[in-house]
Formats: sequence, C-alpha cells, structure tokens
Amino acid sequence: MKSCMLVAATLGLLVATAWGDAAPKLPKEDKDDLKKLQGDWTFTAWETGGRALAKEALETAKWTVKGDKYTFEMGGVEEEGTIKFDSAKKPATIDLAITSGNDAGKNQVGIVRIDGDTVTFCFARPGAEDRPTEFKTTADDNHILVTVKRVKKDD
Repeated sequence: MKSCMLVAATLGLLVATAWGDAAPKLPKEDKDDLKKLQGDWTFTAWETGGRALAKEALETAKWTVKGDKYTFEMGGVEEEGTIKFDSAKKPATIDLAITSGNDAGKNQVGIVRIDGDTVTFCFARPGAEDRPTEFKTTADDNHILVTVKRVKKDD
C-alpha cells in the first residue's frame, strides 16, 4: 500500500510540475525590450513619404513610455495608447493601439530597432494593416520613419 501511495505522490508531483510549466508566460526578451523603451524620448529625425520633417517641428515632439502605455506630443497635438512588442520577429515588430488623439480607435503597425539610447521606428499610417518590412519610406508607401533618443535625467 505504501508503494502505491509513493507512486501516486510521485505522479502527482510530475503532473503538477508539467502543468505549471505549461502556463503561458511573456518571454523575458519581450519584457526586457519593453523596459528598454521606458522613459522620455526626443525626436532626432522624422521622414514621411520620403520627405524629411523640418527640424523646427521636431523640437516640439516628445514621446514617453510608462509600462505598456505611451504618450506622444507634437505641436500642441497629443496622442495616447498602448504598445505591443514582439522582439522574436526579425525585424522586431511594434503595434500601437491609439486610445486618444486624432487617430483614436486605430491601430498603427511598425517595426523597431533598438540601439542603446537610440530607437528607430518605421510605421505604417494609423489604420493601415500592411506592416513595413524595411526601415525606409518613399512617396509610394507613405510610411513614417522616425528616430528617437532618450532624454538623459539630470543627476
């Protein structure tokens, strides 16, 4: 009888261990990449449809990420939303769910490249479903190519 109980206990432990490992978890890489985006960012470059945005316009642009939420401001226009990140894809993908602003209710799909305190994004227009595949924009595709740099906090 003791051997039956021992076998049952061992099987129960194995099943519990296997079941616990089967629970869905956010890959560590995704969490780490989203952590890399946390903070305040300024825009160093912005190109749409193959044309660069004037430097003066960039001076008013700001992007902030807290958790999986973002805020974007430029020239008095504000936008907020949530970020979904997939670093397993090559290039890594980013999806914005826009919750307020001119494009509220739309999604914006893109690709992202993180290089330390500099991040480059290439987005489709809000509401478009075809994700960019390269970090470039032309008059034909009307993608949005932006580069942001982390704002350093004063110590």
